[in-house]
Amino acid sequence: PPATAPTVPATPPAMAPAAPVAADPLDSPVKHGDSLKQLTPMRKAIARHMERFLDVPAAYITIEVDMTPVVKARAAVNPDYKAREGMSMSYVAYMTKACVEALRRYPDFNAHWTEEGHWRRKAINVGIAVAVDDGLVVPVIKNAENLSLHGLNAAINDVAKRARSKKLAPVDLEGGTFTVDNTGWTGSILTLPIINVPEVAIITMEKIVKRPVVLEDQGDAIAVRSMMNMCIAIDHRANDGAQAGAFLQQVQDWLQAVDADTPIW
Repeated sequence: PPATAPTVPATPPAMAPAAPVAADPLDSPVKHGDSLKQLTPMRKAIARHMERFLDVPAAYITIEVDMTPVVKARAAVNPDYKAREGMSMSYVAYMTKACVEALRRYPDFNAHWTEEGHWRRKAINVGIAVAVDDGLVVPVIKNAENLSLHGLNAAINDVAKRARSKKLAPVDLEGGTFTVDNTGWTGSILTLPIINVPEVAIITMEKIVKRPVVLEDQGDAIAVRSMMNMCIAIDHRANDGAQAGAFLQQVQDWLQAVDADTPIW
């Protein structure tokens, strides 16, 4: 009988690509009341800048300060000061002045961390964190070491007004060497701030709260005092906890020594 040819399996027909499944509009998050908030140029810039913080080994230290002397001094000076200058003296000005004086003594915190290392800056250029619509900006007060308490207060008032009216120039946001962040106006009592890279430290001032305190120098008497927490975030590559604690102590000492004789101008 003739040889039988081997059976060759039939080649299966080519599979047609699966048709894409159209998204069901009924599954849209909008159906559940969700909405996408488009990023503004400010939020995009903030996001990019905050991502730089991820490379910083940050450490935090918090202490409390008795702000009673500042509260009393501010209340005493404000009527005449406001009549003369057309603005109130702010707690931020006292805090900034205290930080400037501490930075004179501890210049390692008035610095930038760079690829070359820890650059201590001569000029004390203090950034003041200002909340604006849908964002946060940090205008810089240049050469703050040359300003009086009034000079700092006027400068803070100026940059805050211009920030909220969107009248800051790019140069106003450059060159900061240390940042003061007033989170207390929100009611906060403890904030862990994000360092404004390449700076190596940022300090917060929290809400001033009246509460009973034991006064050890007055025989353990109990009195109602105006207390405030301060938190400093440091770049641990540049400084350590002991130095940060000493810096905070210097800020605390200045604030607690404020009295009627503290120079305004």
